[in-house]
Amino acid sequence: MSDTITLKLAAAISAGALLTLAAMAGSVRPAAAQEFDCRNAEFASERAICGSDRLSALDERMSALYADLKAASGSRYQRNDIKAYQRQFLDARDSCGRDVECIKGAYLDQISVLESRLEQAYRRSER
Repeated sequence: MSDTITLKLAAAISAGALLTLAAMAGSVRPAAAQEFDCRNAEFASERAICGSDRLSALDERMSALYADLKAASGSRYQRNDIKAYQRQFLDARDSCGRDVECIKGAYLDQISVLESRLEQAYRRSER
């Protein structure tokens, strides 16, 4: 793996780990920083995220990884696959209702998958 790719991957994983730890500690940005407008939250899961700094931080981390992965994807097919997978995540998250532990688990699973896919995308780009 090239040094540049290794550094990008290490930075992405380190940032994710730090943000996840901060979310767990509760010392994160206000819940208003969601990728959706909390004033118009229509699902119980969205309202739960808006009311929780921990969930807000996880939402921000997941959203950043999702954006990075879409940008790193080389083809429209790959981007469409990522979008479809993200829609599945949102359906699973929303099925949690107001269950904070369920929502947190959905985010942690999705973050793990997106980190893995991003690592694969970086590896492909170095070839």
